[in-house]
Amino acid sequence: MPRRTHTGTDLPIDDLIDNSSFGTEGARDLRERTPDDVADAIVDRVERRARTVLHRGDNVAAAVPGVAELSAAGTVVTGSLAVATAPRWGSGTATQDPVWPGNSLLGRLREITRQELIDIGTLVRYTADREVMEQDAKDTHVLLLLDGFVKVQVTDQRGNSALLAVRGPGDLVGEMTALDQEPRPATVVTCGDVVAKLITSGELMSFLHRRNDMFVELIGMINDRLQWANQRRRDFLSHPPAERVARVLAELVQTYGREEPHGWTLGIPLTKVELASIAGTKPRTAQKAFSDLRKAGVVVSHLRRDVLIPDLAALREFAGI
Repeated sequence: MPRRTHTGTDLPIDDLIDNSSFGTEGARDLRERTPDDVADAIVDRVERRARTVLHRGDNVAAAVPGVAELSAAGTVVTGSLAVATAPRWGSGTATQDPVWPGNSLLGRLREITRQELIDIGTLVRYTADREVMEQDAKDTHVLLLLDGFVKVQVTDQRGNSALLAVRGPGDLVGEMTALDQEPRPATVVTCGDVVAKLITSGELMSFLHRRNDMFVELIGMINDRLQWANQRRRDFLSHPPAERVARVLAELVQTYGREEPHGWTLGIPLTKVELASIAGTKPRTAQKAFSDLRKAGVVVSHLRRDVLIPDLAALREFAGI
């Protein structure tokens, strides 16, 4: 495999990977899983943006249009966040770091890099059902989620909406627009109260150049999201609606769910139509898909916009995972 050069540092990408928190074994795995064109595109975006923002001294007021509106939408708190609010499933306290999901960006990073990332940007709080990023908008900041969940959704020209993904604590949202400066590809809406760090594109680029392991983990995160999207397309071709919904539920519950006395709950306020939409299922078939899941005994109820799964292994078996 050719050695890709990171022109801003005179170090080959392979060396950045070898010296990152992946370590040697992880570096080999990343080389095998990440297509060259994906890594090269990210390198190119970072370099183009870095040349324009590294010495510009961006701040929130200058770089994020409508920061006053953000203050009205939630509460903006300036300054460093020494310890993030503990996620509801984590074991974090006032003196102990939260436990972030392993597949989230914060869960991937080394402790020193993770804390540095949490410390940059501006702390923001949003109430439920707030649109925090708008499809086709030209703002370029990112949100690092510390507590709460958001929905990523798209709307077509006829006004039809589809839910693409859910993001939770530890996840980064809006990174592609920060890198390529293109209009937002999707809308992001809060599911309940959300605490996040608002990070300008300038702050993000500076951090990527200071922390090589962050650069590599960002490539891995984007690659995993591409694989998720590709898996949903494959599921659409080879699985009926109920199985597709079961596959999405199993992955979401394993990442974000809570184990309770009677089974697992997702704990994210999503409707049946929204969950089915992630699985590529039309709204009119969502009811039948969940009816099939209840008849199979893998979903007991879907009350108060929550899902109860009595046996996660049985759900995975039904889904063919």
